[in-house]
Amino acid sequence: MSTKIFGTFDIDSLQRVGEKLGFYGSIGVLVAISMFPVFWIFITSIKQPSNVVQFPVYYLPQQPTLENYRVALEQAPFMRYLLNSIIVAGGTAIVDVVLGALAGYSLSRLRFRFKLPVLLLILGTAMLPFISRLIPLFSLARSWGLLNSYLGLIIPYAAFQLPFAVWIFQAYFKELPDSLEEAGLMDGLSRIGVLFRIILPVSAPAMATTAIIVFIYAWNEFLFALTFMTEDSMRTITVGIALYQGEYQYPWGTISAAVFLSIVPLMLFMLFFQRRVVEGLTAGTGKA
Repeated sequence: MSTKIFGTFDIDSLQRVGEKLGFYGSIGVLVAISMFPVFWIFITSIKQPSNVVQFPVYYLPQQPTLENYRVALEQAPFMRYLLNSIIVAGGTAIVDVVLGALAGYSLSRLRFRFKLPVLLLILGTAMLPFISRLIPLFSLARSWGLLNSYLGLIIPYAAFQLPFAVWIFQAYFKELPDSLEEAGLMDGLSRIGVLFRIILPVSAPAMATTAIIVFIYAWNEFLFALTFMTEDSMRTITVGIALYQGEYQYPWGTISAAVFLSIVPLMLFMLFFQRRVVEGLTAGTGKA
């Protein structure tokens, strides 16, 4: 029997309350630590230039200003950089969703020889360091005339993230009942027809997870974008922000404003689709 203390409360109730407080308190601390860089970028973006490097540090701006945002939008073609990133990241996500769905469906549903070695080979390519591919891919892009073009980034980005897309789709497709395909095949659909007309419409979590994570990777990638895009009008947002420079010092307020403008859309996008992402990432955990 529970021991009554403080009137109507007992030890078990207080223990449950304590566990909930500990759990939510830990979550709150982790969220605060994770969000602090974003908070600091925003605070820096509304500081006066003289306050950014002031010592001792003031964690809240003394005279908030939006001047840094005006400079960030006018000093460089920020909107052009933003459009380039949207096209490259969006194109990469579309390619990986289509190819990942086809490969994932084949590896999860079809029976053929050497299926396991093929899957291991696909996953093994993801272990190669990106920088080791830079020079060969740059030579290929130059010989094919793909430098300073969207395809010059979309093709390697899609290749880098395709193993992840295949893994997500094949894990999710394994969870779907065989009766869906059998019904479609009995109705006269081909395997491709079953995939696009029956399987993919019920695979929104896998598609959303793949698209969002691939999009974020392509949006944030810097090294290949810096190397392949040498014309200012073709630079992505990450490279464009890195080139916000002053004559004698780095304009940290302007850079912070540009960074904050570039991450807000991603944060809102992730918050809107977070449930789909969790469902997609946990696909396949229910089976041994």
